Amino acid sequence: AVLSEASSCADFVARSPSLPAMSRAARACALSALVAGAAAFEPLPWDEAYKKAEATLARMTVPLIEVSGLCQKQIFADGLLFQPQGHLEDGSPYYGVGGMYLYFEPSSYGKQETKSRWILSETEPHKARSSDFECAGTCNKTASVECGSKDTPPLGKHTWLMQCGHTDKLSEQSVTLREVPQGEKYTLLRGLGWEHPLGDWFNLRKWWYIGNTPAIPRLDIPSLNMQDAAGGFRTMWTETVGSVTVFPSLLAMAATWNDKTVFAFGQALGKEFSAKGANAILGPSVNVHRVARNGRNFEYLSGEDPYLGSKLTTAYVVGVQSEGIFGVAKHWVFNEQETRRNGESSEVDDKTAWELYLPPFQAAIDAGVGAFMCSYNKVDGIDSCSNPKYLDILHNKMGFRGFVQSDWWATHANSIESGLDQEMPGMGSGEGTEGHREYYDADELQDSAPEAVDEAAKRVLAVMYRMNLPETTKCAPPNCKEYFLKEVTTPEHIQLARRAAAQSIVLLKNQNEVLPLSPASAKSIAIIGAAADAPSYDPNGAGQGQGGDWATGDYYSGGGSGHLAGNVVTPFDGLRAKAKSLNMEVMESLTDDPIVAAQVAKKVDIAIIVAGTTSGESRDRLNLNLDGDVDKLIDAVRKVAKKTIVLVAAPGAVVMPWRNEVDGIAIMFLGGQETGHAWADVLFGEQVPTGRLPIMLPETEADTVWPSDAADVPYTEGLATSYRNPAFKAAFPFGHGLTYTTFEHEAPVNKTCAGAEGCQYRLRTCVRNAGEVAAPTVVQLYLEFPPQAAQPAPLLKAFKRTRAMAPGVSEEITFDLSTRDLSYWDVGQDDWVQATGSFVAHIGESSADIRHSFKFCNGPCTQEGSNLGVVIGGLGAVAALLVGGVAAALKLLSKKPGYTSIEEVTQPASALLHDA
Repeated sequence: AVLSEASSCADFVARSPSLPAMSRAARACALSALVAGAAAFEPLPWDEAYKKAEATLARMTVPLIEVSGLCQKQIFADGLLFQPQGHLEDGSPYYGVGGMYLYFEPSSYGKQETKSRWILSETEPHKARSSDFECAGTCNKTASVECGSKDTPPLGKHTWLMQCGHTDKLSEQSVTLREVPQGEKYTLLRGLGWEHPLGDWFNLRKWWYIGNTPAIPRLDIPSLNMQDAAGGFRTMWTETVGSVTVFPSLLAMAATWNDKTVFAFGQALGKEFSAKGANAILGPSVNVHRVARNGRNFEYLSGEDPYLGSKLTTAYVVGVQSEGIFGVAKHWVFNEQETRRNGESSEVDDKTAWELYLPPFQAAIDAGVGAFMCSYNKVDGIDSCSNPKYLDILHNKMGFRGFVQSDWWATHANSIESGLDQEMPGMGSGEGTEGHREYYDADELQDSAPEAVDEAAKRVLAVMYRMNLPETTKCAPPNCKEYFLKEVTTPEHIQLARRAAAQSIVLLKNQNEVLPLSPASAKSIAIIGAAADAPSYDPNGAGQGQGGDWATGDYYSGGGSGHLAGNVVTPFDGLRAKAKSLNMEVMESLTDDPIVAAQVAKKVDIAIIVAGTTSGESRDRLNLNLDGDVDKLIDAVRKVAKKTIVLVAAPGAVVMPWRNEVDGIAIMFLGGQETGHAWADVLFGEQVPTGRLPIMLPETEADTVWPSDAADVPYTEGLATSYRNPAFKAAFPFGHGLTYTTFEHEAPVNKTCAGAEGCQYRLRTCVRNAGEVAAPTVVQLYLEFPPQAAQPAPLLKAFKRTRAMAPGVSEEITFDLSTRDLSYWDVGQDDWVQATGSFVAHIGESSADIRHSFKFCNGPCTQEGSNLGVVIGGLGAVAALLVGGVAAALKLLSKKPGYTSIEEVTQPASALLHDA
């Protein structure tokens, strides 16, 4: 009622009840209003940002104080550059950075037996403190000289007293203080916030972001507060669990094939990161999948296709950065497996690189992304973060104007002259542990070309100014605790997470319309499987009892730096609640015991099995199987159940040897906290399934590229991965996804590109809902190139999502192909070259479900290549069909490539002639 009276969606939102109580249509209206009504931030043009950066760079003239030579317990401060902070009441200067302070203390608060000293402490001057480490009377080369003038810190090497090793006793340590004239520039190029406790791995200090640089208050330069990860604000500490939205994974977002949903997702991420005090998001992750078992595939927005990845990457970057948060595209480059990720060398030919793996990164650049993160692996034997070829390609050939940072501990040399601008996390990249050398410390940077240092600093500053960070950054660590603890999830974001998860569900099989469920089709259901009620995993929580580590994932969020823990709705909770609300009987067997499950399945109308597997960073999956003995469970249940539906939660590709033995199958690629609600929405028809596979689901593991244990990993398959490899057999093809209706496609026709910017060739088709349920579809165009392009198969070059069409309703679809769409990478010219000759546009519902094919020419063609020739050939086939029957028509069609079925030649002649 409120919706019908509202003048607009925005007006409706202002007058509406709470989101969870809204109808589906009302929720959709509310979400569209949230997107349309958002006060979008407009980044400053790059040229203007660089002018500001150059002006600030010219003012970076104040020397900073470097401290080095500290013990393990104080290692956090080793190599830090302390900035002048002002003067104390006695006129002595004091210095600080990252919550550490260097200052003069006269007579230890009046105790005459203790001489004046300079102190390095985590407590500000004149505040109660515990002694960290100090100079007590012997801070000069001669013990007889007291600590020296209060006007100047004790520069040079001196003996300091501090705690070292595992003892609490003070011991003497040689510590060096020195002035660094270019120090303000250097602070932008090396992270801080991590420490190396005794006997432990490097730890992030509490209430620090994953990546940090210090603020420079004198110049109004904010700290960089960069947080994992691309799918949501990482819950590093248990206190933060539940305060953020656990959104679906980026691979799940890819399965929506919906750039509007990805844009709204990006905006919501930007809002939550901003509210948490961050000013950068360490994402998007956009690598195109190569290895099906890659442990990080759930993080990658591109799925297995560069065109899909490019479209969704654009939406993500624009969405996130519209909230004043800059994105960091990763992982550059060819980081396609976790096996030996810190040492394997990817060997990729230029054609494969530019056509398959680089386009999503180019899309991020074109969308204005602020930074790039280089990867752990090597490329052609050279560390990615030091690789001059690909850093030059990034900065120059691809036109990237932001800065490049290393992945954490991926810096293996001072590479600032090669184009690596920032080392992260700022500790532990050099050799050794105690007294180790950092590749971007002051010594290293002073030995670098000054113009390279200036250029790197300028890039970082330009991103800050472009995103207006001096005006919007909320805090600088360690003073950000209140923001970390702030609850930033909202009812609107939870609803978006639910809607996106539902949109990501791909209905793979629906035999005899077993779905959607209703009391009319099933009075009772059984929910079966341990995955149906699996908990969320908090790697930092006490008593988890799940035997995991930092890289352990769950069935809602993959493991590692991209993991999110939260209050999830399990499949069991969501399905049971919905079934109960419809007065359906619900039984359960929440283990993978096949005997118990079979006993339950016999008693109900429909058995719903929930199966799953997950993965995590730093290791590839051992195989593509689902967890446990779920294959045996499925076999036992399907033998006795009246009808069997299998729901799969997965971080990527899986094999389904039982796929022909069950009635229904659907997959969700780690759907986040609203997983259970999303399953219920789709299975019970509250929302029709609209997801499409962003990957190919193989028949067997032999139909995939495997990870390699070798030091050198040549990409010998070139472009022939996923659906592009004719030898790979698909259980379910790339782009596949069913819904609760069917669609009919009209034959495409050529239309003029007049007035359409960037359009080289235009095709128009029409799609009609031929079923009985309102639903959208995703029309896909796969382009077959002339032989000169050397493509292994037709490539996805366009897709369009229709509106939700009522039964019998049609929608016109226009595909504009650009010059780049018609181009291939010419190795000889080292550039994109437009292919000439005969193209065939295959239009359909997936890479395997092609409804129509249309042949057209670009430039000179053979006699069978012109558009008119195709039309005439089609009319000739119609005539042959009328006169000589099917055999004659097919004989004629065999001479005129461009049609693939008799369906196309039976179109009315008027349709074939339309716009010829």
